[in-house]
Amino acid sequence: MSIIMVKRKKVSGWPVRNFLRSIPMKSLCLSTLAVVLLGLLVQAWVESEAIGGVAPTYKNGIINNLRTRVVWVQDMGDGRDVFAHGGNLRLMGLDTGDGQGERVILGTVGNYAKPLITPRGDRVVFTDRSRKKIYVVDWDGTGLRELFGGVGLAVWRDPRDGREWIYYGSEEGTNGEEHCPAVYRTLLDSPGLGELVWNRTRVSVNSFQLSADGRMGGGLFPWPDGGVAQLPNQSMKVYAKGCWTSFTSVQGKHFFWIFDGSHRNLTLVNLENEKKWQINISSAPGIRGHEVYHPKWSYDPRIMAMTGPYKVGSGANRIAGGGREVEIYIGRFNADFTAIESWWQVTKNDRGDFFPDVWVAPTEGVKQKKAKSSEVKKTSKEKPADSISSKVTKTKPVSAIPRKPAPRKTIKRLIVEARLTDLSAIPTPPDIAPYRRALLVNGYDIVRVISGSYRQKKIMAAHWVIEEGQVLKDAIREKGKTYRMVLERYDDHPELEGERLIMDSDEFKLTLFYELRK
Repeated sequence: MSIIMVKRKKVSGWPVRNFLRSIPMKSLCLSTLAVVLLGLLVQAWVESEAIGGVAPTYKNGIINNLRTRVVWVQDMGDGRDVFAHGGNLRLMGLDTGDGQGERVILGTVGNYAKPLITPRGDRVVFTDRSRKKIYVVDWDGTGLRELFGGVGLAVWRDPRDGREWIYYGSEEGTNGEEHCPAVYRTLLDSPGLGELVWNRTRVSVNSFQLSADGRMGGGLFPWPDGGVAQLPNQSMKVYAKGCWTSFTSVQGKHFFWIFDGSHRNLTLVNLENEKKWQINISSAPGIRGHEVYHPKWSYDPRIMAMTGPYKVGSGANRIAGGGREVEIYIGRFNADFTAIESWWQVTKNDRGDFFPDVWVAPTEGVKQKKAKSSEVKKTSKEKPADSISSKVTKTKPVSAIPRKPAPRKTIKRLIVEARLTDLSAIPTPPDIAPYRRALLVNGYDIVRVISGSYRQKKIMAAHWVIEEGQVLKDAIREKGKTYRMVLERYDDHPELEGERLIMDSDEFKLTLFYELRK
C-alpha cells in the first residue's frame, strides 16, 4: 500500500533535555524504551491513516471502516494485456478484512476477462475469452464452475428478494470495438433461458452497469456513444462521446460518467437535471498526470477504481503499451461528487494490474430513499423488472425530448505567435484505433501575444491531425518554427470531450488550449 506521510511539527529540545537530566539512569532506559515503542505505534497509526489526508488501511477498509474487497487481473507476461484478451493472466484479490494484502484467487495462468464481484461480495464472475464461456468462483478460490457461453457484462442483486442476476451477451468485434448485439440476463445460481434486456443498439462489453433498481443501464451503445437506457428495451439517451462509462444510484438519484479521450478526466452527469461537470483523476499520488484507464464505480457510490500510470513507450497508444508500473488505485468522492477527496494505491508490485472491480460491505439497516421525479415512472403497461419479456422488438431507439439549449457562455480567445519547442509524434491511424479522429498536443514558447491575455512563457496547444482515419495534410509541423495560432481554452469546447487527445509532454500543469481551424 502506498502511503503519503503526514508532516510532523518540530519540537524544541531544551525542555526535553532538562526533563531527562532529572531522571535516574535505569528509569531513563525504561522510559526511553517506552517512548520509542510509543513512537513506533504512533507512526504506524499515522501512516495507516495518511493517504490523501484520510487514508484507508487493510484492516479498517477505505470508507467508514467498512470491509472492502478488490478483484483484478494480473499480467504474468510483458504487462501489455490491458484489455485482457490473452492467456497469460491470473486472477487476483485483496480483502481489507483478512490482512493478507494482495493474493492470488486463481493462479493457473489463463484468461480471466472483466472480473466482477457478486453483490454479496462472496464470489467472482469472469469470462474466459479463449473458450467464450463465463465462470464463477468463490472468493477463496474454491468452487470454480462454468456457467454458460458468452461474455459477462454485469451482476445485480434484486433489492426485493435478494436474488443475484448475471447480465451477459455474445461478444463480437475486435481491437477495442468489442460489443454484444443484445443483452440478456439469468439467475446466477440457477441459470435458465436468458431474458432479453436490450437489443435496440449494440452494447460495448467493458462498461455496462445497472441502477440499484435494475430499471436503467449505463454504458456505450456502442462505443463511442455513452448513454443510459431505460430497461427492459425501452428508450436510450446519449449524453457524451468517449469511453469507459460508469453508472450508479445514490438514494434514488442516478449519476453517470464517461471517460474523455485524453484518458485523464471523468465527465459526470446528474440525470435528474442533466447537469455536467468534469473531474480530473490523473492527479492521484503516483500517477503524476499520466494517462489512466479502467475507471469504474464500485458498489458504494462514493468509491471508484482505476489503473495507471500508463507511460510506457511514446506516441498515441500508451494505453496499449500497458507496463509493469500499472497499479490499482481506489478513489473516494466527496459528498457532492465534485472531486476525489482521497486516494489509495491498492497494489504495489512489478506486474501489470488491470480491470479492477470493488465491493464495499453494505451498511446494516440503511435503506434507499424513494426516487425523486427524475426517475422514469412505471405505467400500467410496463412489466416489472423481474419479468422482462424475451420477445425481440424491432423498434428503433427513442430519443429523449430535447430541451432548449442553455445560452453559450462567452469564450475568451487568444492569438499568439509561438515557437514550437516540444514536438509530439503524429500517430498513424492504426495507432489510435478504434478512434478515427485525433488531436495532438505540442509545446510552444511564446514569441508574441497578438490579442488576449497570457502571462506564461510556454503554452500547450492541441490541433487536429487525424480525421476519418486519415492523417491531415496540414498536420505536420516543424520544431523551431514559429506559428501564428488562434486559440481557446480546451475546456471551453465540451464537444471535444470524447475525442482522442495525444500528449507526449509532462507539462500537465499548464492550461491546455485548442487551436481553431483557419
